[in-house]
Amino acid sequence: MLIMVFQVNLVSSQIPVIPVPQHVEMNRYDNLYQNSHSNILNIISSSHSTFIQKQKESIIREVEENERKRVAINKQYILREYLKSNPIPLPNFSETPGTEYFHSARKEILEMLEGKKVMSLKRAVFITENAFFQNKMKYEEFDTAIQNLKQICLLKMQEEKLDMNDELAKLMMVFRILSEDVEVKEPGTEKTIVHHPIKYDFDDYNAKNNAGNYMISKLLSQNTGQCHSMPLLFLILAEEMGTEAFWCFSPSHSFIKFKDKQDRWYNIELTQGAVVTDDFYMNSGFIKSKAIQTGIYLKPLTSKQTIAHMLNDLSFYYISRYDYDHFVDENSDLVLHYAPSDLTAYQLHANICTAQAIYVINTCGRPPKERLPEYPQAYRLFKRMLQSYEKIDSWGYEDMPAEMYHNWLKQLDKAKTLPENQASPVIQIKK
Repeated sequence: MLIMVFQVNLVSSQIPVIPVPQHVEMNRYDNLYQNSHSNILNIISSSHSTFIQKQKESIIREVEENERKRVAINKQYILREYLKSNPIPLPNFSETPGTEYFHSARKEILEMLEGKKVMSLKRAVFITENAFFQNKMKYEEFDTAIQNLKQICLLKMQEEKLDMNDELAKLMMVFRILSEDVEVKEPGTEKTIVHHPIKYDFDDYNAKNNAGNYMISKLLSQNTGQCHSMPLLFLILAEEMGTEAFWCFSPSHSFIKFKDKQDRWYNIELTQGAVVTDDFYMNSGFIKSKAIQTGIYLKPLTSKQTIAHMLNDLSFYYISRYDYDHFVDENSDLVLHYAPSDLTAYQLHANICTAQAIYVINTCGRPPKERLPEYPQAYRLFKRMLQSYEKIDSWGYEDMPAEMYHNWLKQLDKAKTLPENQASPVIQIKK
């Protein structure tokens, strides 16, 4: 009513007062009132619609929020019930085409470790790399490349009239073949076989971009490798020559250990083509006394532990092709069974713990750390993840920054590596 009165006064005051009647068309009062009333109704109607729309949107938001909470609670319930009788969830790639090659490789390596098959590092390395290539490699070609290097070693020993039964002499010949230019006459011909030293490949040496850079097959074909493939090739050749050498680790690095005839230990550093002492590695500043006591660094692996370590490589190639799942965790458990101080295996286990924790925390809606205790399963996995890190730290592990390791590598003896622009074949034949 107040509105209508206001409108009436407003309209009336706008009617002009004309002293002398004139013949003009003039709007009727009732028409003016009718138009004004219609506008008011439209305004009221529009306001009412806006109010209703906002109410609807508010209700929808409330329903959606309640549904989100309901789904989250339901997920928590399902997760809690699942974890009562099932292992911690992880992706499962076991049905993905190609994973069967990895399972087959693990089966054969386990047969070696269990004594069901003869232990052969050459074979273990091949099947591990072949799994990554979906079993498209040929063992005969891989073996032929190894046999060619072995033959050069034997011919050079004969040429220099070295004792073929002297294990240390055989070991030093393998070292020479991999670290020097070696020429030897091929029996029954006028040909000279020349083998060039292996060269350190600084391009993607940690195989982050290409898993193939980690492999012995790549080293055999290109004569370039890094501190993983170089020592493994040395060990394979030592195995083929019937002599003994040991794999050993330092921060972000691996090398060869061997004994002389007086049982004194020495190290072969293939990145420098030199025999060095433990001080060479201790000077990096990243080897704690605890790491030596626990055996993660500077402790030679047995042959069985070296074969077991191949399961770590198998995991690395598996992750490169697929991702983390129970296959990787099972491999870590197997390695640690045979080599309890294998740092790589436990680092992979810690990565699995991290993947599981993140998976469950995301399922819970990614609550902040301070609210994790409200989610018992997520909090348990989070604590287990932290415990896995603490275990690694307790072994004396200290991370060596990638830049520092790279700088250390750059200090290699340039005189004992091939020039950057030299692309020599692995084996060269001179007539």
